[in-house]
Amino acid sequence: MSLGNKAGPLAMAVAAVLVTGLLNACSSSPQPQTTASAYLAAWGKQDWAAMQQVVSQPPADFTAVNRAAFTNLGVHQASFTPGTMTTSGSTATEPFTERLALTGLSTITIKSTLHLVQVQGHWLVNWSPATIAPQLRTGDQLAVQETWPTRATILGAGGAPLVTQGQVVTIGVEGARIKNAKAVQTALVAAGATASEASEAIAAAQVHPTYFEPVFTVSQARYNVLEPTIYPIPGTVFQSGSARSAITPGLAAGVVGTVGPITAQELSQLGPPYTAQSIVGQTGLEQADERQLAGQPGATVTVVSKSGTQVATVATLPDHPGAPVTTTIDPATQHAAEAALAGENKSAALVAVNASTGDVLAAVSVNSGGVDYAIDGGFPPGSTFKVITSTALITHGLTPQSAASCPGTATVDGEVFHNAEGEAPVSNLLQAFTESCNTAFIGLATGHLTAPDFPAAATLFGLGRTLNIGLVSFDGSVPQPSDEADLAATSIGQGRVLMSPLSMAMVAAAADTGTVRSPQLVTGAFAGAGGTPTTLPSNLVSDLHEMMASVVASGTAAGQGLPAGTYAKTGTAEYGTTSPLKIDAWLMGFNGNIAFACLVVNSNGNGGPTCGPIVAKFLNDLS
Repeated sequence: MSLGNKAGPLAMAVAAVLVTGLLNACSSSPQPQTTASAYLAAWGKQDWAAMQQVVSQPPADFTAVNRAAFTNLGVHQASFTPGTMTTSGSTATEPFTERLALTGLSTITIKSTLHLVQVQGHWLVNWSPATIAPQLRTGDQLAVQETWPTRATILGAGGAPLVTQGQVVTIGVEGARIKNAKAVQTALVAAGATASEASEAIAAAQVHPTYFEPVFTVSQARYNVLEPTIYPIPGTVFQSGSARSAITPGLAAGVVGTVGPITAQELSQLGPPYTAQSIVGQTGLEQADERQLAGQPGATVTVVSKSGTQVATVATLPDHPGAPVTTTIDPATQHAAEAALAGENKSAALVAVNASTGDVLAAVSVNSGGVDYAIDGGFPPGSTFKVITSTALITHGLTPQSAASCPGTATVDGEVFHNAEGEAPVSNLLQAFTESCNTAFIGLATGHLTAPDFPAAATLFGLGRTLNIGLVSFDGSVPQPSDEADLAATSIGQGRVLMSPLSMAMVAAAADTGTVRSPQLVTGAFAGAGGTPTTLPSNLVSDLHEMMASVVASGTAAGQGLPAGTYAKTGTAEYGTTSPLKIDAWLMGFNGNIAFACLVVNSNGNGGPTCGPIVAKFLNDLS
C-alpha cells in the first residue's frame, strides 16, 4: 500500500513511542533514530512487512526486491551497524554497514546509506534500491559468482604427486533423451562402465530427466575409440574438458579415485557453495576428502541489469585454497603392483605394505566392479588363515615339530572336510603348514583349541579393529566358532572368517617384524583402536618364519618364481554350491621389508600357481 503523505500504523506506533520517551525527557521533538533502528532491526530479521511499514511511499515490489537480493546472494544471516545520524530540517541520513553471511561462503560487507524524511511529524525511510547497495538501481538485481581455487593435489610417499592434468571425457546420460533404457545400459557396459554404474545413473536420470548424470570418465584417447559405438545411442551425453586424473589406472580405480561433474544426489549432500556446474570427487580420496581438496571458493557480488549485463561490483570474497592430502603410496611400488596384475581377467587385488611402519605402499584392484577389493573387500582367506591357526596352536604349546597327520578327509559333527591343495604325507605341524593340509589343521585345532582361541589369536595380530586410514577399509572378521564343525571350518579360513588383502598383508607384516601395527594410508589419519604397536612372542615369530620359508622352498608356493628371501603362505578358499566349488586364490607373505597379499576371485587354480607368478613379477620388478 502506498503511504502517500500519511504514516502507516506501525509508523504511528513508532512515533507514539518516540513521543512518550521524549516527553519523559522533557522534550517533544521526534527523532529519526528510532525509525532507523526499527528499520535495520526488521531488515536483520528479514521481516519485509515490518520494514515496509516505516517506509515513505514504498513501491509495490518493495518486498520482492528486498527478498530477491537476499535470495540471490544466499544470505542466511544479516547484521547492520549504524553510523552517525545527520539531520537537516525534515531530512536525515545515516550511513550503515551491512554484514551479509552468504551460505557456503563467508561474509560480505556493504556500506550504504539510510535516507529518512519527516512526513506529518513522523520520520520514515525514504527507500530506493540503492538502500540495499549504492550501485543498485530500479530493475537491477544482485548476483553472486563463485570462483573455485585450483584443487589441491594428492601426494604419495616423499611428496610425489599422484594426480596429473589431462584431456578427459565424462560419459553420462540425460533422462529426457533416453528412448531405450536397455540399449543405453548395454552400450554403457560395453564401453567399460560397470552394470551398477550404468543402472544407477539411468535410474537417477529418470528422477531428474534434465540433469546430466555422469557414469564414468575416460581419457580423450579412449573416448575417440568408443565414440562410434556410444555416441549414436539416444540418451548418452558427453562433457569434455581438462580434468585431473590419477597417475595410474589402478590409483584412479582405487585409492586416489576420480573427479567429475556433480550429480543431483551429490549436490543435495554437499549443498552450497556447490552448484550444478561443480566438479567434485567421485571415488577414492578425491571423494572422501572433497572439501579439504576443493577449498573454499571466492565470490564476486555484482549488480546485473535487466539485460543481464554486469554494471557494477558490490563486494568480493577471496578464495581459500584447499590443502593437499598426503598418502603413503609409493609410485614405484604401485606401478610394479599394477604391472603384476596387468592382463588378469578375473577380479583380483594386490596390496603391499612397509612391514616396519605399516605404510600402505601399493593397493590395486582390477575387474572389481568399482569396489576396492584391495582394502575394503571381505573374502574367506582359505589356508592363508593357517598363519592365525598356527599362532593359536603355538601359543598353546605346540611347535613346528609337533606331530600331525594328513588323512584324505576329516569328519566333524557330520560335516566332511577335504584337502584343497594336496594330501602329501606329513608328520608334523611344519609339514602340514608347508603342504597346506586342511585335515591336519582340523585335527590339531579340534584336539588342542577351543572356540575363543580363534578370535584371541586374530586379536593378537590386531585383526577386527575399526580402522580410519582415510578410506573405508575392512580389517577382517573372525567370529567365535559356534560349534565343532564351525571350529573346523574356521581353522582352515573358511566358515564365517573374512579378510581383506590389506588385513592379510598386515598379518604378513607382523609375522615379518614381530611387531603388530595398524595400516597407515593417509598422513594424519588415526588408526583407531589398537593403533599402538604391540609385540608378538619371539618364539612365535621364529616358528612362523621357519614355516613360511618352507612353503616357498618346498611347499605349495615352490616353483612359482618367487625371489630368494620370500616367506609366504598360500590359500585356496572354496565356496558356493556348484560342482566343483568356486575358489578364491590367495598368497600372502613378505620379502625384506615388503609385506604383501594377493587375491584372485573365482580363480581357475589354487593359490600357489595362481598368485605365485603375480607376486613373483611384483617382487622381481621391485628388486
